[in-house]
Amino acid sequence: MRCLVWGAGAIGGTLGAHLARAGHDVTLVDTVDEHVAAIARDGLRITGPLAEFTARVPASTPDALAGHWETIVLATKAQHTEEASRMLRPHLSDAGCVVSAQNGLNELAIARIVGPERTVGAFVNFGADYIEPGLIHHGGRGAVVVGEIDGTITPRTLAIRDAWRALDERAVATPNIWGYLWGKEAYGAMLFATALTNESIADALAM
Repeated sequence: MRCLVWGAGAIGGTLGAHLARAGHDVTLVDTVDEHVAAIARDGLRITGPLAEFTARVPASTPDALAGHWETIVLATKAQHTEEASRMLRPHLSDAGCVVSAQNGLNELAIARIVGPERTVGAFVNFGADYIEPGLIHHGGRGAVVVGEIDGTITPRTLAIRDAWRALDERAVATPNIWGYLWGKEAYGAMLFATALTNESIADALAM
């Protein structure tokens, strides 16, 4: 797979590095100059209990990027979704798609900008942290799910799932990506609710 990862922080950087290590053609984009410079100079280092490796992968800031991609993975913070979608749109091929590897329901915002037919949903729940420029800690496994926002299973969905198995061999394609995304929203709300009680999250979910 040839893909552009827009947002090379904890999630995007981890995913992009694993894809590159597996032989996929990956380009990273990030707005943090120091992070881009470190990746270009030394590669993107992944550390943690699951793997220790350095991915040699092209990295660019948005203003220096040139080219078109059929698959663009958007991995920015939710509040940057609309701005990032407008910036990446000129780099999306006519037959391409944007995959939202983010928290929230950002597929809706992406679809308004690039079109619903060019928007793919994803649920990613693995643990990762940006440590410093060029270094990301991949702390633990979690669900990796991809799905069309209209509930169909398409060849591109299966191709993305197959590629993402470089990160986690348990990655799946689903006809119900909205169920996963809303489930994560509900779970996040429960986590906030535990600030108001002495009950554990397990006890709160059992109520």
